[in-house]
Amino acid sequence: MSRSVMMSELSWPEYKRRIEEEDAILLLPVGAVEQHGYHLPLGTDWIMATEMSRRAAERVGGIVAPPVMYAYKSQVRSGGGNHFCGTTSLDGNSLIEMVRDVLKEFARHGARKIAVIDGHYENEFFLTEACDLAVRDMRYDGITDMKILKMRYCEEITDEAINTTYPNGYPGLSLEHGAVFETSMMLHCFPHLVDVSKISDDPPADFPPYDLYPANPDWVPPSGCLSPAHGSTAEIGKMLVDEFTGLVSRALEAEFRGAEQK
Repeated sequence: MSRSVMMSELSWPEYKRRIEEEDAILLLPVGAVEQHGYHLPLGTDWIMATEMSRRAAERVGGIVAPPVMYAYKSQVRSGGGNHFCGTTSLDGNSLIEMVRDVLKEFARHGARKIAVIDGHYENEFFLTEACDLAVRDMRYDGITDMKILKMRYCEEITDEAINTTYPNGYPGLSLEHGAVFETSMMLHCFPHLVDVSKISDDPPADFPPYDLYPANPDWVPPSGCLSPAHGSTAEIGKMLVDEFTGLVSRALEAEFRGAEQK
């Protein structure tokens, strides 16, 4: 039987042993159920956050908790908006309280090194609040040695990766929704979930420098992608996945394994 890093595949005694004896880092992927154009699945964000967590966990001695699949509301200028069928979102307070509770449960069972790996842009500050409140709550309960690292798995992108992915010019991370980055990574990791024949010819979105409430769906290309995914390849996806796995792994090692390496 192979050694799994997925919490949901472990028995409770094995999970307990790894936390206590191996000082395992516990990774919580957080994604979204959100449209990603005609060619990618609704689960793209949580699927990739979980996969990046899995790959990093295998490098650093970690365990990947079941993902938080639902997310804060998709925004027009970053995710196409909440009006697309299938985009299933949470109010901000709901996400905060869900993640806060889960983090406290991890700590209650002995985890002290926890990483929240985000795959959905709109989650950022709600996850910040969840982590802050969880740490505060645990201090009230006498647990003062819990440490939480929070990051997007694509927190940094090298110029080399950008230039390789977009040789004709980078539209910017704000328009990278259902586009070449995500499509290429999915082609590398989960090609059976990508239908390249349905990649849209919509031009890149051109948004004004403000938001409207209620949102104006006419601002968004019909496919929901904010820039075209043409040019996506599994080879580009491998380069990006390797880069982001390294980024997450180095962050975990720096914060949770640094003292052991000195």
